[in-house]
Amino acid sequence: MGLLELMLGQSGPGEQGTEGNSYTLPKDTHEFVYPVAVRRDELEAFAQLIEAEADAPYIEEETDELQDVFDDVLGDAGIDATELVEQKRQTRREAESVVDHWREQVTTDIATVYAPPGTDETLLAFTKLCKQRDEEADDPFDLPETFADAAALLKRLQDATDSQYRAVVHTDLLESNTA
Repeated sequence: MGLLELMLGQSGPGEQGTEGNSYTLPKDTHEFVYPVAVRRDELEAFAQLIEAEADAPYIEEETDELQDVFDDVLGDAGIDATELVEQKRQTRREAESVVDHWREQVTTDIATVYAPPGTDETLLAFTKLCKQRDEEADDPFDLPETFADAAALLKRLQDATDSQYRAVVHTDLLESNTA
């Protein structure tokens, strides 16, 4: 067994029209990802968006009143306001986990990060939450001026995940980045 086979796994004939050998990597230590170019400014803009949303927890302050409205309108089949608040917090925490991990990795003006499948959905869900809050007249949350930079990152991430190109990386590179 050669060093390459020891490092990469078992080799076999190429697949899907590729010539040469392909290697089978252990699934428990490797994952398909989408490489995405990011700018440090975009990551900082996303971090500002997360911070702004966390600092304006309007619905969390109004949980009791919100529950009363749900009970009046929907009766016994109503929605639990506490669960709704927790879902919104979880959306923010998931986005924050991704962005914080990428911020640790990106130490230059531009770099490549790895986005596991579903990362785009995580950041999109948070972005939608922020836009909804911004449009709500009674909500004190306002989109930060840097929102366009955060949106640019999201667009590039969506473009990357819409492509068929994926890479395989060791899961050590994805710690704290499971979306």
